[in-house]
Amino acid sequence: MTFGGFGVNLHEVKRGETSAHGTPIRAYEIPYRCLVPDSVRGLLFAGRCISGTHEAHASYRVTGTCMAMGQAAGLAATMAATESKSPGEIDGIVLRRALEARGVGLLGG
Repeated sequence: MTFGGFGVNLHEVKRGETSAHGTPIRAYEIPYRCLVPDSVRGLLFAGRCISGTHEAHASYRVTGTCMAMGQAAGLAATMAATESKSPGEIDGIVLRRALEARGVGLLGG
């Protein structure tokens, strides 16, 4: 649905603990389901508050990736409102195609 590619920027939590700080990574996709909360209907999350692991957050929390998530969430919200659906009812594949039709470059696309 959207993708990120920023290196892991994970800071050590405890002295002497090893971290993945600076680990090079390949670009990765962020699935639409990461933006849809399980417990609240009619809401989408984008940016630093999406559902992900501590390690994943160390990469996707940067401005460029958050901006792309915001674009995807905005389009999903528009689709949901237009179709009288909850954001959770929007098909991620349909959203992906709509993003690509608007010129958004995605992995594997």
